[in-house]
Amino acid sequence: MKKTNKQEKKFSFPPEEELKKLLKRVEEPNFRRVNIGLHPNATSIEKAKYKLCKDILRYKQENKLTTEDIAQKLGLNITKTEHILFSHINKLHLDKLIDYADSLHLPFKLIINGLHVSQKTTAEAY
Repeated sequence: MKKTNKQEKKFSFPPEEELKKLLKRVEEPNFRRVNIGLHPNATSIEKAKYKLCKDILRYKQENKLTTEDIAQKLGLNITKTEHILFSHINKLHLDKLIDYADSLHLPFKLIINGLHVSQKTTAEAY
């Protein structure tokens, strides 16, 4: 016979008050240094923006650049650069990300609804 622990905790969704505290924390300026993943129901534009952010981050890492170096190359301040490096796509515009990737000579290709908006080979959206 299997023993059951009556004090076993079951998962429950946090109360609304906890969610509000979390949302407030996410909006704080220091939270910008947290990597944000792509949500499962992302749109094509969100996917393309996320891919371009990751490509720019990869460029930074492969070339052993500091955040300041990449900010200077892109002509951006540190805050805006960190939005890119930490994939805060809700604060970024696709056309600007394309310009940034192009200025770094990153290969990418953007496909929307079967229509090619081309510029070399990497970022794709469907």
